[in-house]
Amino acid sequence: MKKTGRILLLLAFVLVAFALNAIVFLTAPERSIYTPVFWVTWAFAVPWNLIWCVGLHLWASKKNGDEIVQMPIAYYLCYLFGGAYITVACLFIYKIPLVYEDVVNNVTIPLVIEIVLMAAHILVAGYSIFGAAYIARNERHVKQKVLFIRLLKSDVDGCAAAAKGVETKKALQDFADKIRFSDPMSHAALAGVEAELSATVEQIVAKIAEGAEEEAVELVKKGELQLERRNSRCLLLK
Repeated sequence: MKKTGRILLLLAFVLVAFALNAIVFLTAPERSIYTPVFWVTWAFAVPWNLIWCVGLHLWASKKNGDEIVQMPIAYYLCYLFGGAYITVACLFIYKIPLVYEDVVNNVTIPLVIEIVLMAAHILVAGYSIFGAAYIARNERHVKQKVLFIRLLKSDVDGCAAAAKGVETKKALQDFADKIRFSDPMSHAALAGVEAELSATVEQIVAKIAEGAEEEAVELVKKGELQLERRNSRCLLLK
């Protein structure tokens, strides 16, 4: 997010909080303003929401790339719980103290409700933020694991496109299909056989570039055997 955008959003949070304060203090019944219930509900409805929004915004401003993927979740939670705080605050500021005399000076009920909402807000937001961060890290990890097969197929596809002989082209296309339908996940235990397979594909690329297509076809057969051995080991690792 650009610096100007961050500043404008921060100002928007402050202006909303100011507007909420103005509305509450101008419209709340005079009798409610001087009660402990009013100040308890106000504290959760306005300052807490402002602190949460600003903190979340500042945290998001320092993130970039894949790590930002979790931010929409946290923002939606901010809106959801912000609405919940304001709804509860409105009930205790405008409605309940005027109807139930014993609630006016008894802060236990609104305090418990607001604390429960705050605790739920923090727990769910934290779970979403760290859960989404874990998903982002896992996705990066998976991309690295499947990169070997993708690169291998790309090289063989390139050879198939460059091959001139019909039989050579078909052999390479069949090899590429076998790579495509192989288990995409790599593993440290497969390092040896994958290194051999990669070396064979590099030799195929070199032979196609030289025009030695018959030798390339022989190397394809060798590569298919190596690929089959690699896939068999993959099954044993599951």
